[in-house]
This record gives sequence, structure tokens and C-alpha cells, in this order.
Amino acid sequence: MTFFQRLFSWIGPSVEAESREWIVECPKCRFEDNVWERGGVRYKAYGSKRVGGRCRSCGEFSMLKVYKR
Repeated sequence: MTFFQRLFSWIGPSVEAESREWIVECPKCRFEDNVWERGGVRYKAYGSKRVGGRCRSCGEFSMLKVYKR
């Protein structure tokens, strides 16, 4: 777990549950992963966004789509 994941897990388990609802999708291979598994935290957030990152499946760097399922 990252520092922020440990910090927010201490605050409450709802942070982890909500972060697992957020999906990160690669536009090239359509691989999906949740934010929590990638080491991130999304809590009380809304809307979708794009972030730069490397896909865990194809290894390509691209603008990954982050949205709530």
C-alpha cells in the first residue's frame, strides 16, 4: 500500500471501497483496472478525467481514462 492508501484506510474502510469503484481504462488495448489496485485513491470525487500513465497490460504510455463504474 502507498502512504496515501494507508492514511485513508486508517480514516475508514469506505475510502477503499469507493476507490475500487473507479476504473482506469487504456484507450489502446481497453484493459481495465481499478484505481485502488494501481496505488491511487479517489474519494468523494465525481466526473471522469484522463491521466497520463503506463498500461499494465500492453505497457504503452497513453492518456488513461478514469471513470466511475
